[in-house]
Amino acid sequence: MSVLPTPAPVLSGVDDVLVAMTRDAVGTGIGVSTGPLDRPKDTSARLNWFLYRITPAPALANMEPPQTGWRSRRGRPPLALTLHYLLSADPGELNATGNEVPPAHDALTAVMMLLNERALLGPDTQITASPVRTVRQVTGTALDGLVEPLRIVMDAVPLETITGLWASGLKSLRLSVAYQVSLVIVPSPVPFAPGPPVQERRIAVSPSPGPRIIGVAPATASFGDQVSIAVTGAGPDVRVTLSRLADDPPDPSATGSGEPWTLTALPTSTGLTVTLPDPELVPGRRALDVSNVASGLPAGTAGAALTVAPAVLGASGPLLPGQPATLTVAHVRHEGRVTFGGIAVAYTFVDPATVTVTVPAAVAAFAGGTVAVSVESGTITGRPRPLAVAP
Repeated sequence: MSVLPTPAPVLSGVDDVLVAMTRDAVGTGIGVSTGPLDRPKDTSARLNWFLYRITPAPALANMEPPQTGWRSRRGRPPLALTLHYLLSADPGELNATGNEVPPAHDALTAVMMLLNERALLGPDTQITASPVRTVRQVTGTALDGLVEPLRIVMDAVPLETITGLWASGLKSLRLSVAYQVSLVIVPSPVPFAPGPPVQERRIAVSPSPGPRIIGVAPATASFGDQVSIAVTGAGPDVRVTLSRLADDPPDPSATGSGEPWTLTALPTSTGLTVTLPDPELVPGRRALDVSNVASGLPAGTAGAALTVAPAVLGASGPLLPGQPATLTVAHVRHEGRVTFGGIAVAYTFVDPATVTVTVPAAVAAFAGGTVAVSVESGTITGRPRPLAVAP
């Protein structure tokens, strides 16, 4: 099931118009078909319409239909197309007298003349005489979205293009004429819902041209670290945000799921200091933005990169070589490794703040002292932290 309602059958509507006009021009003595050029067919003569290409119509590439006008800043430009058809005359199989070609050529001449006289087709344009039918009577509501009459124009397609199309099939080359049909509009099936009118215009004036970040230290941080942002041009009201990654925990202060994290910023002599808002942030490189705020509106933003790294915060007790240990951690994913003095061991994820791991026997060399322990999660390794080893 599609996320959109079913659009109007515009392409088949244009096909129906061309077939109806062709049948009216050639009568019952010549067959009329649509589709690929080499489809199996009886041996009698026929004319075939083949839609071989669709291109965008530049006339309405970035504007709304003239009947409705602009409704928003970008507008709602419709799907505007130009259809490229190949009309081929297939004389059928060779007959005993060898005169199978003239009927097909005469039928092709009749259709070309009709399309030359009926090159502009509005909804109420008569396109058949027996019975008398208009475009709307043939297509129903399929072409109600047109913004101007259909224009059917003979197209001077190079011979190489036509022969290339025929070469892609299983039948030999037949006499063919190319046509363009435009402006074909596929109206949007989504009803337009205008937004609320502007009740009050707000203009923010900032005393600064905007902030400029000189540096961020450290560039890799974990929960509890003080991150210093050297910045110039910061105004009296500053907002610092950190971009969100897909597996981050929900932010209770955010109004939308995709909003960045808002960091508490403290002013310093050189800029600002911030800390990470949650130990469960997943590790990864993020965008750190500093924005001046004037009258509640952003008034200039500067950005830098900050990498959130996994960290070992502590252990449940002194490490025992060869025994399981429970570590308190931050910024870890479900899979990763813990390194004890250069020896890496896979951990078992318990929850975002806890992992368990078996301490390598080689850690016995550090008995009674400390060993540097770091955690790796994803592709990022955090800073080592000294943990006590049992005597």
